[in-house]
Formats: sequence, C-alpha cells, structure tokens
Amino acid sequence: MTEHRRPPLQTRPDPARHPAALKPATTPRAPAAQSRLMENSAPKSPAPGTRHAPARHGDNSLRVYDVLRQRIATRQYAPGERLTEAEIAREFEVSRTPVRQALHRLAVEGLIEVKNGVGIRVTEVDAAELRDIYELRMALATLIGRLSPRPLSEADFAELQAVKRRLEEMLKAEAEPAIGEYADLCDRFFARLNNVVGNAFLRQFQDQLYNQTDRYWYGWMAKADVRREVEYFYYEVEESLRALAVNDFDTLGMIRRNHISMMLTRAESYRRLR
Repeated sequence: MTEHRRPPLQTRPDPARHPAALKPATTPRAPAAQSRLMENSAPKSPAPGTRHAPARHGDNSLRVYDVLRQRIATRQYAPGERLTEAEIAREFEVSRTPVRQALHRLAVEGLIEVKNGVGIRVTEVDAAELRDIYELRMALATLIGRLSPRPLSEADFAELQAVKRRLEEMLKAEAEPAIGEYADLCDRFFARLNNVVGNAFLRQFQDQLYNQTDRYWYGWMAKADVRREVEYFYYEVEESLRALAVNDFDTLGMIRRNHISMMLTRAESYRRLR
C-alpha cells in the first residue's frame, strides 16, 4: 500500500479485518485504527434473529461511529450509498440520539453528507480530489518530526518489529499474501507509529485524511500485485525502524511522505485498469 494507513488510534490496526469485527455487538475498536478489519464480503448487518449485546450508557455513539466508519473504509457502504437513521438505530438497538451523534462525526470527517430532503449519503471523491488529499497527507507527514514528536515505548517498538517479522514470513511463503492480513499489518504498524505524533491536531488531520483514502485503497488492491505491495510495505517498515532506533523523527516523516507519494503513483496506474 505502502500507505498503509494505519490507524490512528490504538488497535485500529489491524489488520486482521475480520468480519466478526463488524458486528456491533463486539467490543468497540479504537476509532480510526482498525479501518480494514473486515473483508469487503462481510455482512452489513447481523444474521436474522441475532441480537446485539447491550452497550453501556455513553458507549453507544462511539460503537455506532466505529462500525459505520469501518464499513465505509472497507466499501461495505460504497460511495454514493444512502443510509437511514431508523435502520441504523434498529440494527444497533439504540435510540436515534447516539446514531445522530455518530453520523454527525462522520459528516465532520467528510465520510458522509446529510442533506435536508435528500437524506444521508456516503460521500464520493473524484480523481482530482483524491490526489489533493494524498498531496496534503504528504505535506503533513513531513511535519511529524517538527511538531512535538515523542519517542516510542518499548512495547510500541516491539510491536513494529513483530509486524516486520510477519511480513518477512509472508514474503517467503509460496502462497499469495491475503489482502485482509496485509491490511491488518498496515493498521497495526501505523497505529503504533502514530504514537510518535505528539501534536493532537496533526494526528487528528492525518487520521481524517487517512479515513478518506482508505476506502479507495481496497478498490485498488483488487487490481494490484499484492505480493509486490507487501514488499513495498516491508521496505517502509524496515526504513522506519531504522529511523526510530535513533529517534530521527525528521527522517521518519520523510520516509512516510515518500511512501505515500509512491502509493499515489501506483494507485493512479491501478485506477486506469478497468
């Protein structure tokens, strides 16, 4: 991907993206971190007759937001698809108030739009807008080393090394790498990597832009050479670990910026493959 978005908040990474994670009854994930938790084939709603475990008061809005954001990221809710408050409230067995709160947050992040007389629709981004978003992400990446960077904890560093080891195993295996696991590793890596970002506003902007492009990444991967993409990601992980080992955050930001740029170039070639 190499642009493996990664997730902003801890745990989103992941990359395992397992269909089970889509069920609202499961424990909510950290926002923006596990965007690719499930495969595109995962169901949009629970099986008939099943019920969601009751959520604690105050958790409903986050739970609804988290699952809807996942579905948009993995294209279970495709660009242009319409959603309704009533159906969402019924699925999650909550009142409309937490649903409205979750939808408001998604609208602020640009993932949906709410219009009187029209309803709720998953937003679409054209090729020019998508390039603008990627270029802004590249510019923000270079600020990682300038705006209050923080050294990673030993646990974070160990997790990044674990991701690298798993990538090595995938590249050595004869079997074609699974997109779901690849995406999960991306999310795990970037969730930890984002702990370097000490500036809360920078992290928030990065997360929002990541969410905007994540859903298009899935479409590109359906046309990509996944093994080659995993290899590109491995290089980024390896380079990032070297920079982190000496707390060279300026270099880390440039590594991120360069790999986002290369992902954009590859993505544009994938988009031309119809």
